[in-house]
Amino acid sequence: MEDFDLQWDKLTIKASNELQAPIENILLDLDAQGIEKDDTEFLSNQDKQINISGFFELQQEISNKLDLIKKKLLELEKYGFNTQGIELVSQIIDDETWKNEWEKYYHVQRITNFLTIVPFWEEYRKTKDSEIVINLDPQQAFGTGTHPTTILTLQALESHLRGNERVFDVGTGTGVLSIAASLLGAKEIYACDIEDDSLISAKRNLELNKKVTNVELELSSLLDKAKGKADLILANVLPEVQAMLLPQVEAHLNNNGMIIMSGIILEKEAAMRSLIKENGLEIMETLSDGKWIAITAKKTQEG
Repeated sequence: MEDFDLQWDKLTIKASNELQAPIENILLDLDAQGIEKDDTEFLSNQDKQINISGFFELQQEISNKLDLIKKKLLELEKYGFNTQGIELVSQIIDDETWKNEWEKYYHVQRITNFLTIVPFWEEYRKTKDSEIVINLDPQQAFGTGTHPTTILTLQALESHLRGNERVFDVGTGTGVLSIAASLLGAKEIYACDIEDDSLISAKRNLELNKKVTNVELELSSLLDKAKGKADLILANVLPEVQAMLLPQVEAHLNNNGMIIMSGIILEKEAAMRSLIKENGLEIMETLSDGKWIAITAKKTQEG
C-alpha cells in the first residue's frame, strides 16, 4: 500500500502574551487541527511576545483562513486588546514535523501553590511533598493547561475545595480541572463535554494520572445528562455558554455549594455578575489576570 505523507499549512501568529487565549480560540474556531505555543514565559511576563501556531490540512483554503484570522484579530480591539504589531507567517510542513516540533515549547509549569503540570514525555521529581503533579498530553488541539482561564480556574479550585466534595466539570476539554479536583481531594467528579475529541483527550489524560479513579466522562451539552447535585461546579467556558448553564445550576447545585466560572473577558464582567445574581447566586470571589476573570459564586438558598 502506498504511504501518503500528509502535509500541513502552519500559520504562526506573533503577538503579545495577553492575546494567547483569544488567538487560540480564533484558530480552533477556524478548524485548526492543532495548536503550538511558545509560552514558556507566559506566567511571568504578560508583555512578552509569543508565537502561537495553528495547523491546517494543506487542502484547506488557507488564503481564506488568513483573511478571516486578520479580520477576527482586528475585532479583538473592541474588547480592549491591543493588536498592534501582530505578525502572521505561513509555511508548509510534513506530518512528522507537526507531531514532534510543538513538544519543544511545552515544559513543566508550576500553576498554583500546589499544582504542577508536567508533559507526559518529561521526567519530573516533586520539589516538596505537598506538590501535586498532573501529567498531561495536550494532544495538540486542546492546550497545555497554561491557558490563562484554566490557570484562574485552578487557582480558585485550589482555594475553595476542602475535600470529599462531588464536582461537576462542564466543558472538560483535556480533563485537567477534573484531574486537579480529584488530586485535591474531591470524592467524585462528573465531567462532560459536547465534543467527542475532548472526551478522547480527557480519557487519555486520566490514563496518565493513575491515582485518579473517580472521574466519570460523558458526552453532554452542559448539565443535560447530569444526575443529582454537586457541591462544586466548574465551568471554564465562553460567557455565552455560561449564560445557558446558569439556569441549570439551581437544579444541580447543593445548598451552600459553589460554582467557579472562568473564560470571561474583563469587559463582560459586569454583565456576567448581573446574570449570576439574577440566577439567585451570591458572588464570593473574583480572580483576574488583567484581561480575564474567574468568578466564584455560592448557592445560599434551597430551590
